[in-house]
Amino acid sequence: MHLKTITHPLLHSVNDVVAVGVESFYATNDHSFPNDVLHFLIIFLGFPWCNVVYYSPEEVRVAANGFLSSNGINMSPDQRYVYVSDILSHEIDVFERQGEHLVHVKSVAVGSLCDNIEVDHKTGDLWLGCHPNRKKIPLNDPKDPPGSEVIQIQNIHSEEPVVTQVYADNGHVIMGSSVAAPYEGKLLIGTVYHKALRCDLK
Repeated sequence: MHLKTITHPLLHSVNDVVAVGVESFYATNDHSFPNDVLHFLIIFLGFPWCNVVYYSPEEVRVAANGFLSSNGINMSPDQRYVYVSDILSHEIDVFERQGEHLVHVKSVAVGSLCDNIEVDHKTGDLWLGCHPNRKKIPLNDPKDPPGSEVIQIQNIHSEEPVVTQVYADNGHVIMGSSVAAPYEGKLLIGTVYHKALRCDLK
């Protein structure tokens, strides 16, 4: 049942949201401009002009900026930290919430184009659905399919986070993984335009 549509000039290219209240949330804009031509020109020039926007009925403003393409977003179990995937920089950015301002704490390199972020609310681990080959994603060629990859980050707030490739294939099992969610010893992997896959975690 549709209840409400939220629009605002700052919410011009929303990719993902994470709720922080009944009517408040953070949202990622994966384009720096609504115009695709301008956006791809900015990407080509390497200008990190994408952002994260905070929305509430009382105020709407940019909470963080400096992303090539801000994509997935999620929050730590204690709601103190916000995680953002800067997909084109191959990084997960960690921010601390100070009020509703986001203060950059660190960036963790993952070596892949990470799409969406799921957080294990028991362990705090991050699970990332990733694209190992950027060029193959828009082509969607079944003869040369885009691969899939799942990455887990443990102890992200430590000085040495543990980044582990948990799953990978060349696209002949599933194409274009975009999200991975663990639950009771299982891992569910979703994709951009293909089927889902359920795996046993060892």
